[in-house]
Amino acid sequence: MAAMAIAPVALAQAAGSAATESAKNVIYRCTDARGAVALQDDPCPKGQKQETREIAAFVPAAAPAPAAPVANTTPAPSESAAAASPASQGNSSATTAAAPTEPPRIEAGVASAAQQRPLFTPPSLWRCTTFDGISRLSERFDPNPRCIPLSVLGVDLSRAPPSAATMCRTVEDQCIELSGDAACAAWEERLAATESALRLAFSDTQAKARAERDRARDVVQGDCKP
Repeated sequence: MAAMAIAPVALAQAAGSAATESAKNVIYRCTDARGAVALQDDPCPKGQKQETREIAAFVPAAAPAPAAPVANTTPAPSESAAAASPASQGNSSATTAAAPTEPPRIEAGVASAAQQRPLFTPPSLWRCTTFDGISRLSERFDPNPRCIPLSVLGVDLSRAPPSAATMCRTVEDQCIELSGDAACAAWEERLAATESALRLAFSDTQAKARAERDRARDVVQGDCKP
């Protein structure tokens, strides 16, 4: 019987270990030749600098081990006769009460990966990329619609009338919202950028640059550290 009771716990530990081992995600940080940075789930295109960060994905908690079976509390025939006698009627509630059962126990090491590490909840950031691959970060959705001259977009106007030189096309940046670990990585990137901007700021722009640096530092240290 002892071997039968241990088997479910061993199976739960093995399942939890396998789940934790496989529950891993990789974020790729890609930097192209122009210095534009992008975070994505797939490997970087050939020719770009690639950095990876491994994060743990959510894994459901393993089922608890079954509780030990409750002992049979049915009194023997001699005990039933004693309970029916007047002398034992005063203690009948004590003799017929069932033995308390222990709550199920979750063995150590079966906790999910989500319970083993903190969940980061920094403010979201938007990474917006222009039509020519330049990336920027914003705390709000900002596609920045604007009209770009056709010549800048590579349209051949050699056979077009002179009036075509003033024609333009409305374009917008592609913006992707970042959250969780991806947002933390972007906030660290933004902190480095604001620290550099503060060192190069003139006296009339230092206050704004310092406020942006402090904002990014507060998020990194307050929302992205365990």
